[in-house]
Amino acid sequence: MLTFRRRRGGAVAGAVLALLLTGCGASKVSQCNQLADVVNQTQGFMQEFETEIQSFSESAAQVKNLDDIKSAASQYTTAVDKVVTNLDGLVADLEGTSLQDETLNQFRQDYVGVVQGFSTALQEARQAMDLVVTVESEAELPAKIEESQQQTMAAVTSIENLSQTESQLISQVNEYCGAVQPTEAPPAETPETPAGETSP
Repeated sequence: MLTFRRRRGGAVAGAVLALLLTGCGASKVSQCNQLADVVNQTQGFMQEFETEIQSFSESAAQVKNLDDIKSAASQYTTAVDKVVTNLDGLVADLEGTSLQDETLNQFRQDYVGVVQGFSTALQEARQAMDLVVTVESEAELPAKIEESQQQTMAAVTSIENLSQTESQLISQVNEYCGAVQPTEAPPAETPETPAGETSP
């Protein structure tokens, strides 16, 4: 079964999509599933990244001195380094996936571009945080934090734009592959009791 999952705003939110096999050739279905298997690798390492960033946020909220600040910032850069390595591995896996379908091949190349964009933006965010990691005195800290925040905002904007592009691309792939988004089931309705009767 084909399942593509989407990331939103830098946070991963999985949305399972079911593949409708009707009208699709076995080769196309197989290639869609093959592409989905590679793309869905992100679920594991992005969830781990989110956990590490949450831990960083908690550490950053409790800083008391320069060493605490540098330690929290270092925790962030380590988490980013790890996810960038995973994203680079995903690019290699995508490029190594053999797809004969020209449309799927183009989707794959477009997705490689998005993943590389995420990797670049995260590296920029890491470099921005590295300004805090390497600060030498508390006197330098306010200026370095300001510089770091400005650089980080540019990276965040890139990530937000890439997330929109990724979402559109995944929708296009799902449409091409015949996948549909699951709809939320309406709440169960309670049958109305006819006038004059009481419910048990």
